[in-house]
Amino acid sequence: MKAILTLLIAVMVFIIALALGAQNDQLVSVNYLIAQSELRLSSLMAVCFFFGVIVMAVFSTLLAMRSKWKALRQSHKTSHADKDS
Repeated sequence: MKAILTLLIAVMVFIIALALGAQNDQLVSVNYLIAQSELRLSSLMAVCFFFGVIVMAVFSTLLAMRSKWKALRQSHKTSHADKDS
């Protein structure tokens, strides 16, 4: 059920992104640190969205790993306390 809901939300976000991209076909100037280029606004929005998803995936993975590590450490401490008693 969770997978179906996640897939449904992803499809809805993709459809909204397509609708926004179709409406934003203007060229914008993007200044990098060492270069400058002209991109369509929809392409720039897609790239920024993609990088945002990647950054949030990395942060959520790190937080989940930290939480699991703390839980494992706590269970390890309690198992040693049970053996001592």
